[in-house]
Amino acid sequence: MSEASDGGSATAGDYTLGHSAPELERLIQQGRFLGDLTEHLLRLAGLGPGMHVLDVGCGTGDVCLLLAGRLVGPEGAVTGVDVSAEAIAVARERTRSGGLANVEFIVADAAELTLDQPVDAVVGRLVLTHLTQPAALVRRLLSNLRPGGVVVFQEPDLTTVRAEPPCPLLEATIDRIAGTIARAGGNPRSGLRLRTTFMEAGLPAPRMILEGRVDSEGESPVWSMLAQQTRTLLPVMERFGLATAEEVDVETLAARLREEATALDAVQVFPFVGAWACRQA
Repeated sequence: MSEASDGGSATAGDYTLGHSAPELERLIQQGRFLGDLTEHLLRLAGLGPGMHVLDVGCGTGDVCLLLAGRLVGPEGAVTGVDVSAEAIAVARERTRSGGLANVEFIVADAAELTLDQPVDAVVGRLVLTHLTQPAALVRRLLSNLRPGGVVVFQEPDLTTVRAEPPCPLLEATIDRIAGTIARAGGNPRSGLRLRTTFMEAGLPAPRMILEGRVDSEGESPVWSMLAQQTRTLLPVMERFGLATAEEVDVETLAARLREEATALDAVQVFPFVGAWACRQA
């Protein structure tokens, strides 16, 4: 599961998941899947009315919409940045449709962004997992944050996805995604690395929280999201020798994941780690 369209080492290089229309739709589905967990984290970090927030690797704009509509209010402002013009176009249309006037979007490499005025908060969701040097990006972003402002990131730990009873196909699917992210230079355990990332970026040790989506419904959106992510990553998986198209059988993957969970009456847990810290004055 990945959100950002920024990728590479500390800059927006080759984003492994790409920017196809199906991938952008997956990001929208994922935004709904994670929305309340992200809102809870942002509230814990102190985001509220009147704040100006920078959303890094904003993709199709889900976190921006959440911030503008439910947290900062009309007296606040949200700036979303993403390297993908395709994702930004979708985000702008969703903002117009939602009638939100306090959001702007910038097509740019987040690592090279310089705002006219510093913001009160820098946030990112499922961004750092794709970076070889996540602390370098966070350190660079601090130049756009006012002294005393807050940095908030929410990242996965794919190695802690669990099911009871065990679901072999789910485990294989997650292992393939995690292995591909790792071989491409990212870190599928970026959530548990957030403390180290923040401190290497020059921030104090962050406060952290672990939350998860617990799913036991046969019609869960997670199956289609995992299948689409696998579809997008499949050429990279094959290049790295992690799986073949025949092994994955992506056309039936979502249905088989659903059937497995239903047949086993399984409870499946997808954990996400949140961290926040203030830039020292």
